[in-house]
Amino acid sequence: MQVLENWHPQGITVYMDDKRFLNCVLTECKLVYGGGDVTWENTQFVNCQLTFDGGRATHRRLPAELRPDAPPEKVAPTVAANSGVN
Repeated sequence: MQVLENWHPQGITVYMDDKRFLNCVLTECKLVYGGGDVTWENTQFVNCQLTFDGGRATHRRLPAELRPDAPPEKVAPTVAANSGVN
């Protein structure tokens, strides 16, 4: 797996398969996912577009919150207003 650390691309196409993103900021990039392993830690995606290469089955390997068929509660979980210490 290729490790990309402290990388800050802007406006390019990024093929995500078999990569580990560490402390990166991707801005206005086209992200292409084809079903391979991908991880990111402390990484930000700013105005990026995610596309799938390889058919509908490839998105099943993504975390649930990033899947295009994810239920709304998986995409934007709600937090109770009174959560925390009383």
